[in-house]
Parts: sequence; C-alpha cells; structure tokens
Amino acid sequence: MKKKNTKIQIIISIFILILIMIFIICKTSRSGNNEFQEDFIFFKFLNQEQKQKEKINKKTNKYEIKISKGEKKKESINLFKTIDKKTLVNEKVAPGTKGYFEIILISDIDTQYKIEIIGKNKKPKNLKFLIENGQEGKIRKKEPKKILVNWEWCYEINNEENKQDTQDGENIEKYNFEIIVTGK
Repeated sequence: MKKKNTKIQIIISIFILILIMIFIICKTSRSGNNEFQEDFIFFKFLNQEQKQKEKINKKTNKYEIKISKGEKKKESINLFKTIDKKTLVNEKVAPGTKGYFEIILISDIDTQYKIEIIGKNKKPKNLKFLIENGQEGKIRKKEPKKILVNWEWCYEINNEENKQDTQDGENIEKYNFEIIVTGK
C-alpha cells in the first residue's frame, strides 16, 4: 500500500511541475519574451548544434561555407586564432609566425567557385597566403570540398623588409580578414 502511495505522490509531483512550467511559459509569452520561451521549451537543443560547430571551428580551424551559383558568402577570420602555437612570438602575430585553416565548401548543385582573401585592417606586407589547389575550382553537388589555406609572415628577408616588418609589427595587434567565396 505504501509503494502505491509513493508512486501516486511522484506522479502528482511531476504533474505539478509540468503545470508550473506551462504557467511560466504562458506568462513569458504574454510579456513578449519569446526567446526565453523557446529556450525554456527546447532547452536550447537546437542551439547546441551551432555551439558545437563553433567549438569545432576554434579547435580545428575549419570554416564551412555553403555556396551556390550567383551567391557570395563571407566568413570573418582572426589570424591569431589560426596560428601555429609553436611559432608565436610573445603571444602575438609577428614576423616568423605561420598557421593554417581549412575552408569546407558545400553546394546543392555543381558550382564553380572563386575564393578571395580581403583584409579588414592593414595587412603586413610580408604576410603571404597560399590557397592549395588555387583560388578557383569546381564543387560537385553535395560533395564537400576541403581547401587548405596556409599563411606565413616571412621573417627578415632583407634589411629593407626588416624595417617593413618592424613597422607592420608596431601597427598590428591582430589581423582580421574575410574569406569571400563567390559561386559562378
């Protein structure tokens, strides 16, 4: 008999919790706080996938871009986040540092593409980017294409370049740029 009463008490408690949740949801929907309502209902499950993707990007330097014919997509990248940690100079991007990142292109149709790297602030003169397999190519329908981009800030090529490196090093705290992918 006691077990039956305990089960009934648990069921009643769960029912009361559900009623409280419904009350909170209704109250927040009237106050116009739909974001809280969605978060509360779905416990941010849908948002977790995006957070996981961002976590992967930070750890692996991968940037996924979905492109189609006639589209132009941008992805902002901070050079410091793509650096090879072994080449860091006083925790800064400086002459002698290098790194890499991957662009993963995806398309729902066969598409030609073109990749451009555009600086958001002044690019150091001796900072060079190398896009493996070139800046243009073709993506096949639903076949992700990985493109590796290596970069290096060459160190003291000659006396004139050394002066340029010093000047660029003083002017840059972090270099931000955009990858622009155009579908043709």
